[in-house]
Amino acid sequence: MKYTPAGEKVDREIQKYVDIAVEEILKKVPDALSIIIYGGYGRGEGSYFLKKGKVMPVNDFDTYVITEKPAEPEVLDAAADNFAKRLGIKGIPFKSFDKTWNFDQNFYLDLKCLTTSQLKKLFPMIRYYELRNATNVVYGKDTRTFIPDFKKSDVPLSEGARILMNRMTHLVEYFSTEGKHDPLTLSFFCTKAFIDSCTALSLLSKRYEPSYLRRMDNFVKNYEKDFPELAKKLPDLPKKVKKYTEWKMKINGLPEKNIEKLWLDARHNITEVAKYFVGRMLGKRIETLDELSDAIASMGKTYYRPYAEHFSKTNLKIRNNLITSVLSLGIHWYFKVLYFLRILKNKRPYLRIFTNKSAPDLQIMAAMVHILHSLDRHMKIDSKNFSKGLNELRKVYPAKAIKWEDLSQEYADAYVLFYLQKIV
Repeated sequence: MKYTPAGEKVDREIQKYVDIAVEEILKKVPDALSIIIYGGYGRGEGSYFLKKGKVMPVNDFDTYVITEKPAEPEVLDAAADNFAKRLGIKGIPFKSFDKTWNFDQNFYLDLKCLTTSQLKKLFPMIRYYELRNATNVVYGKDTRTFIPDFKKSDVPLSEGARILMNRMTHLVEYFSTEGKHDPLTLSFFCTKAFIDSCTALSLLSKRYEPSYLRRMDNFVKNYEKDFPELAKKLPDLPKKVKKYTEWKMKINGLPEKNIEKLWLDARHNITEVAKYFVGRMLGKRIETLDELSDAIASMGKTYYRPYAEHFSKTNLKIRNNLITSVLSLGIHWYFKVLYFLRILKNKRPYLRIFTNKSAPDLQIMAAMVHILHSLDRHMKIDSKNFSKGLNELRKVYPAKAIKWEDLSQEYADAYVLFYLQKIV
């Protein structure tokens, strides 16, 4: 199978890791109908590097196990833990984020489960479009045909907003003012900020392709025509997208010597892209960090609406604006309850989740905007953004940081607690 752009020799080495993952999944989920790898290794664009001549995969295997009956999250986590143990590495912590993350020790199996009945009702997210059209079935029968054959144009702009916010989050998570971060890992996620700025903008321009390389080519050719306003602010964005996409295909040393400068550049570029993208999505002009943070916190109706419409059409067989609005609010409260229970299990009761107007995921992201910018260009605390970021995060998470290192850690933990719930 094709996992990387490097050819059969590298792919055979990646296959050895895949085989271990399949073995550990089947031990815990013996009734699996199929196992599918998506993401970079599913598209044949997975990253790798050489360590003493040995091929090492990068970051994670994005994987779905397909079953008739749902597999419990604890079972999936156990399979991922066992995969890490087989490789002699740490894997991923499921309760707290580790800033010392590095590719040698923290490659992990990001394992989720979908049933055959769920496959038939999947929403046109980027993940599911690629799951059907750009993946590797590494075990069992090809169940991808159960997934609705929706078009690329069906993928909503909410997906682009989610991708941008996740990449901005990684800039907070992986950077340490105390030098705890691994230079290669931080560089990787800085480059992803550029690469997925291209992904999000490709949805706006209707040029999305399930391939980093094809998206890059389209973006480089059409950037100034598609985004003239953004091109005035970020004229070099296409060059950077191309440079870092090509670097990601085969990681050979650091992409830039000055990692702090790369981090600051990634922060600047993706923030400007986020302002532009969210503004276009909401039909408003966003110029400041305050405006971006407020827009994210209050965009629930627009952000969740496509998902609510799909649920109403697929499960209720109804298309009605009132029902869609009610379902959007339902998603909002469903996430609040889930997140409250998650914090209750891992921390303590935190009732502010229910008094806050925003859904927890959007509130976490609204806080992220200020936290990301609570360091100035000299890596000194920007007290105004620090205070705003802390206060925004406290609306859904018991944060109490007094320095950036602690605030970024608390933010990362809040993010991990929400996004590792294995919500379909």
